Amino acid sequence: MGLMDFRVWKHPKIQRLIKEGRGQGRGKDYIPWTKTHEFSSKGRATRVFGLKTERIHHLHSDNQYRAFLIFEWSDQVIDIRETFPLLDVMEVIDTKEDLRFDRFCDRKTKEPLVVTTSFVLTVRDEEGNEYDIARAVKNATELEKRITFEKLEIERRYWESKKIDWKVITDKQLPRQLAKNIEWVRETVIQGNQGGLDVERLSYELLAYLLKYMDVPLKDVLKAFEKKGMLPKGTGLFLFRYLIAKKRIRVDMLQKVDVSKKVENVVGC
Repeated sequence: MGLMDFRVWKHPKIQRLIKEGRGQGRGKDYIPWTKTHEFSSKGRATRVFGLKTERIHHLHSDNQYRAFLIFEWSDQVIDIRETFPLLDVMEVIDTKEDLRFDRFCDRKTKEPLVVTTSFVLTVRDEEGNEYDIARAVKNATELEKRITFEKLEIERRYWESKKIDWKVITDKQLPRQLAKNIEWVRETVIQGNQGGLDVERLSYELLAYLLKYMDVPLKDVLKAFEKKGMLPKGTGLFLFRYLIAKKRIRVDMLQKVDVSKKVENVVGC
C-alpha cells in the first residue's frame, strides 16, 4: 500500500504525521494514524497491549475495543492495524466525482482531512496464505447519518480498487460477553506470573486434575487443587483462565463461565 504523493497533503500537521511514519509499518512497527490522546472520541478511548503485535493499540470507542479483542482471539488474524489512513485515496479511486470529499475538510483551513478505516487485518487461511482485509467498525445508530454513509462509500470504493475485502461491522455483531470473556482470560497472559508461581507447570497440573474430576463442580475442583498444592486462594481460577487464554481448554466463550457447574459441563475437549 504505497503512500500518495507527499506534496498532495499540504497541511503541516498531516505532513508531520506522515514523516513520523503514521499509518506505516506492520506488526510491532505499525503506528496508527491517530492516538487516543490526540483524538476527541464519543466513546471511551482505550490503550491496550497487543499480545500478537507486542505494541500498544489505540482504540477510540468501546466498539473498537470489543472488535480488537475478538480479532486478536481469532487464530486466523496475525496482525491488527487500527485507524489505517487512506493516504493515496485520490490516486486509487477512479470514479470519485460523486463522492463528498468536501464533507471531510478542516472547518477553518478547508484543507482535506485524511479518511481512515477502523482496522486493517492480516489473516492466514487454512492453506497458509496470508492476505489483508479491512473492517469499518460503527455503532448501528451511526449508519442512519448521511455523513457516515458518505465516509463509508469512500472506504468501500478505496478497498474495492485495491481488491481488498472490506466490510462494516456494527455493535450488533460484536458479542459483549465474548469480548468480556476474552478480556477476562487474556489478563492472565499479560500479568505473566501470579505471585512468583510457575504458571506453566501448575497450569498443566491443573489440566490433568480437571480431566480426572470431570463430574465434580468446577469451583470444588479448583479449591481442592489449591489445597493439595498449598496454593494461595484464587490461584486455581487464575490458572483456569490461563488455560483458556492459551487455548489448552475450550469453554463456550459466548456465555459467562459458571464455576458452580460440573467440569464436564464447562470444559469442552
